[in-house]
Amino acid sequence: MDRLAYIDRFIADIDASRHLDDVFLALRQQMERLGFERFTYWLLCPEHGPRRPIYISSYPKEWVNRYVEQNYASEDMVGRQAARVMRPFTWDSITRDPHLTNPQRLIFNESSEFGLHSGASVPIHGPGKAKGSFSVASDLKGEDFAKLFLTRRHEIHLIATYAHEKILSFGMELPADLNIKLSPRELEILTWTARGKTRWEISSILSVSEDTIKNHLDHCCQKLRVCNKTHAVAVALQHALIWP
Repeated sequence: MDRLAYIDRFIADIDASRHLDDVFLALRQQMERLGFERFTYWLLCPEHGPRRPIYISSYPKEWVNRYVEQNYASEDMVGRQAARVMRPFTWDSITRDPHLTNPQRLIFNESSEFGLHSGASVPIHGPGKAKGSFSVASDLKGEDFAKLFLTRRHEIHLIATYAHEKILSFGMELPADLNIKLSPRELEILTWTARGKTRWEISSILSVSEDTIKNHLDHCCQKLRVCNKTHAVAVALQHALIWP
């Protein structure tokens, strides 16, 4: 199957997607085909209130947890670069900057410990003042990664654009000023769900039954007018109700 056929297949899969997990599977299949083990997508919509991102990722969970716990978003130069440029870029172009602070350089050093030795990002702008990016990462290093990305960058750019448009259709249909009222327990459960925990795992963490967790998630879906927990998480993130 040639490149155009693969792209056509991806577009068909994206068009048929109904939830974020469908988009994730389509992206993972395409990124693996292109030779990239890891990817992540994030989007900030500042006009919707606090700067809280919606994202999907195949990065190692251990790295994602550390990133969140250490508040690395405040120092991450990849996000800053994606917010101010339009063209795809490699992370090496950032790490070569002699003005990087120690905390900024630490993020790149620590990410390599989790197999993210090299990476590149496609900036995403819009709707409105929204900023985001689609990034790919690999255990390849230096020139090997640079050559791979140079060869595949146009396909990645196109794939990112289609995925972005589809993701916007999830959780964006509710008006920003909608008065969504979730209980503290519902917000807590949605937060654990956003972090990838199963109902059984959440029930163990909160010391309640799995049926109780299911009932709370069902109530969340009803209040947010969605049909499953993945969509509920997307809406909650987009409206700054939770932070994963």
